Amino acid sequence: MGHAFLMYGDLRGGCCPQAESMHSRFQRGSGVGLIELLITIGILSVLAAMALPDFGPILNRLQVMTISAHFQEAMSLARAEAIRRRTRVDMVPMRDKNWATGWQVLIDADNNQLANAGDIVLHTGPAPPSGLRVDARLRNPKLYLAFDPSGRPRSANSSAVPQIDSLVFTIGNERPKIIISFLGRVRSCDPVRG
Repeated sequence: MGHAFLMYGDLRGGCCPQAESMHSRFQRGSGVGLIELLITIGILSVLAAMALPDFGPILNRLQVMTISAHFQEAMSLARAEAIRRRTRVDMVPMRDKNWATGWQVLIDADNNQLANAGDIVLHTGPAPPSGLRVDARLRNPKLYLAFDPSGRPRSANSSAVPQIDSLVFTIGNERPKIIISFLGRVRSCDPVRG
């Protein structure tokens, strides 16, 4: 221990010329220079650019699966509320008669498949991602879903005519499908992946 102290003391005291030159070299700095830093940033940028195209399909899949899950949850809520309240509950597009603009679950007092004064809005869906397309393949071409007090899907005009079939959500090459059964049960599948 005393020997190490003497060695350090020698560096500071100037008794050994070799030690002085090593000491002054370390004082100048041994960090990374600007050139090395720029080269490292350039290499990382090239690697990141090569990896980014692979994230596009993953991001599309994540977005379309998330929004279709939200839609399916809203349908389940509409069905459950129809059973609980013992009245018809509708699910309608937010605007432009287009599911890709969002949706609302409501008790449609005037039976016009729009949320307006006098209607009770039970739920509003999240804002859909840009690039979303929803193809509704329902029995009644009017864009709405309605559930009667028994939880079965129905048309706005008659409880005897079910509003059944499917909706396909598309972003990029991702296309999950939501299927509505005659009894009002909702399930999803992915026709692309099988």
